This record gives sequence, structure tokens and C-alpha cells, in this order.
Amino acid sequence: MNTMQIKCFLALAQTLNFTKAAEQLFISQPGLSRQIVSLEKEINTLLFIRDKHYVKLTPAAAVLLKELEGFDTRYDEVLRKVQKVGQGYSGSLTIGMLGGQYVGDELTDKIFRFVSENPNIDLIIKQGSFKDLRNWVDSGEIDIACTLSFEAHSMKDVQSVEYAKDPPVFAVSKHTNLGKKKKVTLEDLQEETLILISPDESRMGCEQTRAFVNKYNLHFADVRYAPNLATVMVWIEAGLGVGIINHNSNIVSKSSIRMLEEIVIDQYGRSASCFVWKNENYNPAIAIWINGE
Repeated sequence: MNTMQIKCFLALAQTLNFTKAAEQLFISQPGLSRQIVSLEKEINTLLFIRDKHYVKLTPAAAVLLKELEGFDTRYDEVLRKVQKVGQGYSGSLTIGMLGGQYVGDELTDKIFRFVSENPNIDLIIKQGSFKDLRNWVDSGEIDIACTLSFEAHSMKDVQSVEYAKDPPVFAVSKHTNLGKKKKVTLEDLQEETLILISPDESRMGCEQTRAFVNKYNLHFADVRYAPNLATVMVWIEAGLGVGIINHNSNIVSKSSIRMLEEIVIDQYGRSASCFVWKNENYNPAIAIWINGE
């Protein structure tokens, strides 16, 4: 049963009229009849009862019609995917990266290999906040987002793959009283202002921090919500409070910042850097990027 036979069967089964079905397929009526006869012979089953006045489906044809429902749409989608993959070695790939995060050796090495091995694909980089990346992936403005794993879990109709561990840690300015302590405990944190990313910017990031706080029954002196990750880092560096960041954050290497490694953030704060892309984005360069070594 080939594609043309299926298309002819569907057209005739839906119109029950040889003339209309032939016109719909832009073929002659004898050509349509030959395809139907050929299909019936191939599967050794009568599909249509026809005479000069009407065309009727046999019970077997009714079953076949139900099984092939939507074939035309699926076939065209598969064909487009195949054609795009065939053209995948030219075009462009737009990647969104999280502002305030180091690109890191692993990612820069991947960029170098991708550009070197695919000179006909333009690699475009955009930088934005958690919310920007979510919106850009959803709208198709970027093909892939480089973000944190808890963000991927909050996005719909996407696929994701982790590419680097990026554990969270409390951070504080060394110029604050807390930053000057020899050893910081959970009890010490409660005297501070907690800098928390706003739920509008990252609902999952905010919820993970709250889960940690609730587990240990912490009561901070105050909570200050930052509109984005970059603001979280600036406020920490300015000594406005203590916040949770990831090890790949830009401020980690700054001499004025103290990472409170003695306070272990357990499973409530697990995270990793990951690539996220929309299921319905058929840019073939995505597979080349994801599967590239």
C-alpha cells in the first residue's frame, strides 16, 4: 500500500464520489479508479461497492478509514521534518543564555566544535533572564535555552538535557557582619535579610528556596524579592542580604563574595545547567547541537 493509493482511498472514502475525489487529488477519474482497484487487489479486500448511482464503503473500508484518519496531516509533517533535516547543514541556530552566569569551559568547547564542524550554520547568542528564556523558547525566538534544570521542569511542551552540574550555595558579601564570621550556621542566617528571586521571574527557583527555608524552620529578619538573577547578585555584593546562587554565577570569583559552603543545601536545591528546546521546533540544527560530542 503506497502513499498514492492511501491518498486515493481517503479522498474517495470521504467524498463517496469518483469525480469529486479525482478533482480533489488533481488526477483523472480513470487514474483514481486504477489506484483503487490496485489497492483492493494488493490487500485482497473489497473496499467500495459502486454502481452508476452511488458509492458505498464496505465494512472493511470503514475500518481502514478509521485507522488512516489524519494520515495526510501526519505524512506532510513527517515529510517537512525529513526535508528540514536534509537541509540542516545550513541555516541558523539561536541560543539563549542566562544573564549573570558563566558560559563555562564545557559550553565554550561545545560552541567551538559546533562552529568549526558546521560552518554553514550561523550561531546566534542572546542573553536574558529566566523569564526571557521561557518566553523566547515558547515563541520560537530562540531555538535552545541554556538555563537551570528547575526552570526546565516548569516549562510545557519542551525537552531538556543536562550538560553540567551547577549546585546552589548561600552567598554573602565579606564586608557584612555575617561575611566576617569565622563559621556561619543556619541560626546565623536568621538574623539576615534573605534575597529571593521573585516568583514571577522563576517560580521554581523561588519555591526551591522556600522549601529549604521551611524544612529547617528558618525565620529571616526580612525577605527582599529581586526581579531577576542579575539583581540578586548585585544586592548580595552590595551587602543587602544573603542569597542562594549557583556555583557558575558570575560573582562567585569575586574577592568580595563569600560562599557559605559550610551550609549544605540538600535535595531541595539540586540543580544543573541544561539545554531546553520546544517540542514543536523543527530546526534540524537543534539535533546537531544536542547530539554533537
